[in-house]
Amino acid sequence: MRRMLLAIMVLGSAQALMAQTVTSRVKPHVQPAETLSVTDIPVPFFCAADGTVVLDAVVTETGEVQEVEVRRDITCLTQLAVQAVEDWKFSPATLAGKAIASRMPVAVTFHPATSAGMTITSGTPLALPALILQSKAAIQAELQPAEVTRAALPKYPYNTFVAGSVTLEVSLNEKGEAEKVRVLRDLLPLTEESKAVVGDWRFMPATFNGKPVQSKIVLAFVFRPPIVNNLP
Repeated sequence: MRRMLLAIMVLGSAQALMAQTVTSRVKPHVQPAETLSVTDIPVPFFCAADGTVVLDAVVTETGEVQEVEVRRDITCLTQLAVQAVEDWKFSPATLAGKAIASRMPVAVTFHPATSAGMTITSGTPLALPALILQSKAAIQAELQPAEVTRAALPKYPYNTFVAGSVTLEVSLNEKGEAEKVRVLRDLLPLTEESKAVVGDWRFMPATFNGKPVQSKIVLAFVFRPPIVNNLP
C-alpha cells in the first residue's frame, strides 16, 4: 500500500511538472488595445519645426487615457500632439481575455510646408529625435509597446491645398512588420499618400515578458497648407 501511495505521489508530481512545462511554452494570448476614436491634431501655424513626435498613451483597464508619456520630443510640436491624444478613446488591451493596462504608441509626423517647385518624394526618411528614457513603472511593465526605429514622410500632392491631419492605426506582427492599416481620420486626398508611406516605416516589435507579440501603433500625419508664392 505504501509503495502504491508513493508511486501515485511521484506520478502526480511528474504530471504537475509536465503541465507547468507545457503552460510555459504556450504563448500568452495578448490582444492589444484598439483605437476607438481620435480628434484632429492642429496644424502648428506658429511653429516652423517639423518631424516626428513619439508618445505612449497609457491606457487603463477601462480604456481611458490615464496619461501621455513623451518618448521623442520636438519643441513647440509635442504639446499639440499630447493635448490631442489625451482626448482619444481606446478599448483596453486584454491578456487571456482579461482587460489590462497597456501603452499605445503614437507617432505624430508634422509635414514641412511645401512651395511651388518643391517636391518631397514619398518615403523620404526623417531623422528621429533622441529617445527619452521611460519611467521606472514603464520599464518594469510585462507588456512593452512597439517602438519606431525609422520614420518617413508621405508625399504632398501637387494639385491640392488641403491641410490637416490623417490618422492611421497599424497592426504589427511579431517581427514588427506592418500588416494591416485602418483609417481612423480621413482627409482626402492626403489619406492615400499617408497609407502608401507606412511600408517605409520600421518598428521594433512589442514584447510580453521579453517575447515578441503582435501589437498596434497609431501613425498621424499633420499636413501644413502649401506656401503660395506671391506673383509680381
